[in-house]
Amino acid sequence: MSNKEFSRSEDSKNRILLAAAEIFSHKGLDGARVDDIARSAEINKRMIYHYFGSKENLYVEVLRHNYNKINDLGQETYIPGDDPMENAVRALRSYFYFLASDEQFVRLVSWEALNRGRFGSKVLPQFLELTQANLGEIIHEGIEKGVFRADLDIRQVLLSIHSLCLVYFTRRELVQHMWSRDMMSEDMLESRLQHVIDFVFNGILTHREDCVNDSN
Repeated sequence: MSNKEFSRSEDSKNRILLAAAEIFSHKGLDGARVDDIARSAEINKRMIYHYFGSKENLYVEVLRHNYNKINDLGQETYIPGDDPMENAVRALRSYFYFLASDEQFVRLVSWEALNRGRFGSKVLPQFLELTQANLGEIIHEGIEKGVFRADLDIRQVLLSIHSLCLVYFTRRELVQHMWSRDMMSEDMLESRLQHVIDFVFNGILTHREDCVNDSN
């Protein structure tokens, strides 16, 4: 394959992925039609099957592409040797505002949750391994410096952070009535982020018990 042909092929794949991500995020796997994806990508439907084999395989690649965005965030926000708390805050802030800015990602995660993770399970373990490597290094440095508790379970920490951040965006239309202000406004987003940071640190800092005792 010549360089020109390779470039044209990669361009076609990217167009398909972008079109598919948009349609899957609004209709889910079962509701999406290959004809609609082909039309949106302005490409012959047969090329979708040529590159990806099936609608299901294309869906998995869309999930993989989106999960990799989180890994890219980790690479950008983690500074080896920096203060563990600063690294952790930077990672939390980056992830939270990523969710705030990428509605497509939030929708895809929600659809996959409704599908009980039957396709996300094919790429999620790889994603979690990469995420754990980044956050694990932050936790490890924090434990060595006596900042974080030595008994932390990285999986539990990840799940808690993921839940505290993601639910705000997946359920905001249901709970918007609880606030008079727009939940996506700048001040509401920052208020929620600060709550998440406080909540997480109250669970992982070594002085947690002292804080609890002082409050009694």
